[in-house]
Amino acid sequence: MNDTDNSLARVSAIVAEILALGPDELDVSADLFDEYQADSLNLIEIVAQVEKQFRTVLPLDELPQARSVAALNDLLTRQAA
Repeated sequence: MNDTDNSLARVSAIVAEILALGPDELDVSADLFDEYQADSLNLIEIVAQVEKQFRTVLPLDELPQARSVAALNDLLTRQAA
């Protein structure tokens, strides 16, 4: 498992926990708002947990485009580079 796969698994676990989903219920490419009825408070909690676990700060201006687990992981990967 490479670093990107590992981070995707960790981000998926965070999102699944916050949205009260089982890990197998979460499609990493699905829109969190449309598919899982996430709201802005869920997103704040997700971002806070991701930033805490990965010890980083995600750019606020790019968060609106991070509507899926995969997009959030891509943002995280770009931020770490």
